[in-house]
Amino acid sequence: MTHTEKLLKKIENLMDGVMDSKSTVKIMRLIGVKLNERELSEYVLWGDSLPIADEYPYTEKQRNLHILWEVIDRVPLCLNVAFAIPFRRLIAKRLFARCGDGFIANEGCRFNYGHRISVGNNVTWNHCCYIDSKGGVSFGDFSMITEYTKIFSHGHSESNHMERSYSSVSIGDYAKIYTACTILPGVTVGTGGISATGSIVTKDIPPYTVVAGIPAKIMRERKSPKDVSNLNHYTLKDKLFQK
Repeated sequence: MTHTEKLLKKIENLMDGVMDSKSTVKIMRLIGVKLNERELSEYVLWGDSLPIADEYPYTEKQRNLHILWEVIDRVPLCLNVAFAIPFRRLIAKRLFARCGDGFIANEGCRFNYGHRISVGNNVTWNHCCYIDSKGGVSFGDFSMITEYTKIFSHGHSESNHMERSYSSVSIGDYAKIYTACTILPGVTVGTGGISATGSIVTKDIPPYTVVAGIPAKIMRERKSPKDVSNLNHYTLKDKLFQK
């Protein structure tokens, strides 16, 4: 077993325990962060300060897991994908409403309510994606969101910023959301749907359909077999971190 594997195993054992401030501080020290329990107890997350926090409050465990998700991108270990990707997956399996096998999250991915996110098998989030999950966001098997994707599941009144609406977003199996796309509240991306680079998606994307533009409009059918068993949505060479 490599040093990285041993380190991940120690962290996994701690996460499977109480996940209180004591175990969280231990995990932080293992990854190179010096913080004591008192300092950790004083943390207030952005999600704690939002109106919906009263309806979907973090538990202590969820808060600590969220903090660890944010912390990993601020230490040198984030550059070691052999550690950082499995580390994020350990968190996701304990924080998200659901997290299947083979989940890959690259550096810089952010969300506000992990317990409002559902992830299927072999889902990929690439560099610097943002998921506003207040209204709920789900990802189907083998779906991908690529660099700088933004997904929103809530909106604001024009006159009262505290007056908000929430509408879930669903990214279907084998869907692809390409670089710098924005997905707005209530959108469903059908199985195999694709949003082209830079698009702002305001309406549902039908299955196996490519949309593009601002606002996104249907361009054509996807150039790929509709039998999903013939689609290759593995992210890295040799199916690294996935099955």
